[in-house]
Amino acid sequence: MDLARKDPRTASQDNSVWLDLTEDDFRQHLVILQRKTGPVPMDPQVFSLKDWNSNSPYINSLYKLPLDVEQRLADDFAFLAAVEEGGQSVAAVCIEEHFQSPGMTLRFAAMDISRNEAVGKGLRAICEILPAASAFEGSLSEHVNSLFEYIIRLHFRRLLARLRSSKWEKPEYLSKSHKKPLWRDFENLVHRAEHAYPRKEKMTRRLVEGRLKELATVYENFEASEDELPSLMHLVDASFAISSTEEIKDFAQRLQTNTKHTHQVASAIKSLRQIQKIGSYRRICMSLIAAAKQFPNLFQHVVLEYLDPYQGVSTTIGYHEWATTCHVHAEVQLAVHYDLNEDCRPRSIGTSKWLCYLCYHFIKEHGLFFPSKTHGRIFDQWTVPDLREFGAALVTKYRHILKEIDSVVLRQSEKEPQVQRLQRMTSCDFGDFDQD
Repeated sequence: MDLARKDPRTASQDNSVWLDLTEDDFRQHLVILQRKTGPVPMDPQVFSLKDWNSNSPYINSLYKLPLDVEQRLADDFAFLAAVEEGGQSVAAVCIEEHFQSPGMTLRFAAMDISRNEAVGKGLRAICEILPAASAFEGSLSEHVNSLFEYIIRLHFRRLLARLRSSKWEKPEYLSKSHKKPLWRDFENLVHRAEHAYPRKEKMTRRLVEGRLKELATVYENFEASEDELPSLMHLVDASFAISSTEEIKDFAQRLQTNTKHTHQVASAIKSLRQIQKIGSYRRICMSLIAAAKQFPNLFQHVVLEYLDPYQGVSTTIGYHEWATTCHVHAEVQLAVHYDLNEDCRPRSIGTSKWLCYLCYHFIKEHGLFFPSKTHGRIFDQWTVPDLREFGAALVTKYRHILKEIDSVVLRQSEKEPQVQRLQRMTSCDFGDFDQD
């Protein structure tokens, strides 16, 4: 794979997207907002496809995938591409349907995917399993299980990290962190259940407590297991089964609407979301196999393409002293790519984590991609490419987008009362607890 990183600053000063609004001013405004709101200027949100469709620029009968399916599949592939721990592994994916011939292209953007041969090999293998399922006439359970085992093998270390398992070898940058294993958080979950239900719902509370204790035993047994792969597959299966039950979804909803949003409640919500993310490896297998069966022509020929990431951009302006390098996030990489290459433009961008505050506002103002969800956190080490390839119309468009984002930041800095929102997880499974 190509190891190049592209220069994000090739435009002349006169043709820069930062001509009217300087990047230094833009970044200063971000720092001011963070001083007022902390790292989370807006609450997490999931947006309505119905609302976006009413203003969508796409009325094209050539698309075979419904937009909600396109979004879910892109999210799933992005989740599978994020094999490693940390920000370098955050992935975004677009699905390009081949209108003139069977098949589709999955276009990936991230900091390290194009550099990781193992990830590329794993993604190719996944896409080779799916066409067989699309042509199979009988039960799909065999294909689901085959894909499931392969994905668990590929994400084995990532799952150990999610579990904070004693079997996990921490990367160097986490060597000083001392978070306890996930299964030890189950005690807090059970304790929260005691406070989430009135006396008349005692039976429901006991059912929730029983399911949580049952899952805690599965997690504990994995730590003691020697046959790790089957034990981990069982753990993921159990996580999916329990987090999919109506009573656990209802429990999560009760926690989220709790008016006393203490750190203990926030910790319980994070634990439930981590369980859901672990279970999502099973859900994704079922989702991909079902989609391959429903849309066999698209899965007949799957091409994988990778965008080369951009180099970092040095800065002296940041909320944190260590924040000295700006990055072009994966979602912005994809938007820029399709602005420069109009063919086969997708309608959505799948992400392994929800859109950050700035990517959300960028995608929203851009207007050609569905801004599906945001975790609301701001990363002021955010920037956009400023390229000589941009034509006059595109430069004008990006200047407008940046000014609109800046206006939102300034308005929020001026009008919003000082608030410190609890930090939510930046990713969770895309069949979120809040959704049907």
